[in-house]
Amino acid sequence: MTVANQPSDVAGPTPTTSADLGEPYPPGDLTPRPSTGCGGNPSPPIGGEMLESGGAMGHYIITTPPNYDVTHPYSLAFVFHGAGESDVSCRGGGNCAGVPDALEGHSIVVYMKSFGTDWTNDTREQNVTWFDDLLAKTKANYCVDERRVYAVGTSSGAHFTNLLGCRRGDQLLAVVPAAGQRLETTGCVGRVAALVIHGVADSHVPIADGERARDDYAQLNGCTTTTVPDLASVDADLQTAFASGVSTIECADYQGCIAGLLVRWCEHSDPGYDGTTHGFPVEGGTLAWDFVSQL
Repeated sequence: MTVANQPSDVAGPTPTTSADLGEPYPPGDLTPRPSTGCGGNPSPPIGGEMLESGGAMGHYIITTPPNYDVTHPYSLAFVFHGAGESDVSCRGGGNCAGVPDALEGHSIVVYMKSFGTDWTNDTREQNVTWFDDLLAKTKANYCVDERRVYAVGTSSGAHFTNLLGCRRGDQLLAVVPAAGQRLETTGCVGRVAALVIHGVADSHVPIADGERARDDYAQLNGCTTTTVPDLASVDADLQTAFASGVSTIECADYQGCIAGLLVRWCEHSDPGYDGTTHGFPVEGGTLAWDFVSQL
């Protein structure tokens, strides 16, 4: 590559480009990209389904928005349950608080059941293949906007959401991990917008893990270290709320991020699964859709 206004035999610096990061289109370019399923079956299956992946049968639940139109490319959400849970319990709202109610009216939503009791331990690679297979099937059989695929997860499902944000950043618009660790940070492909949610007193996945994931996304997405409001004030407010037994949530947006690669931090004092603020707050689904819809 040469630099403008220099002779062609004088090499200039090579900037990082979308192609270098495996991004098939520039961040912020959201011209709809209909999948091959558009124009196909006007009434594709919904509800509990099975698919073979890697020689094993995987279970998932899929829903379509009301008045599904096979000629209209829809956003596609993958939702990942916590350890020891399932697609059924997640869609029931128990460990995916507010997610079904907030997302199903807007997106095609796929609730996957992990192979194994969680997503990222012994069955990590099997679960990645499982995601790839189901993503391909959904695009082929439903009218999906391939530029608006996003992942939402809680606890172990949030770890997996972060993992896909690294390995499949070329396939995803955004990730929404709640109470998750970012287990892989090298060799990542592409970049994703990120809404990182964490409980202020989480004793299962310490808040420092969420903060590291948040900061990784902010750095990768070219954000400055400035947030609105200030992170310290958000944390102080939530510490006070938790100590007072008040359930609330505050969010902060990083500034200066690359267009389309917003990073948002939401800290909450909702009791969660067991009073430790672990997992999704009750507003989790609304937070996810508000974030994705503005990208």
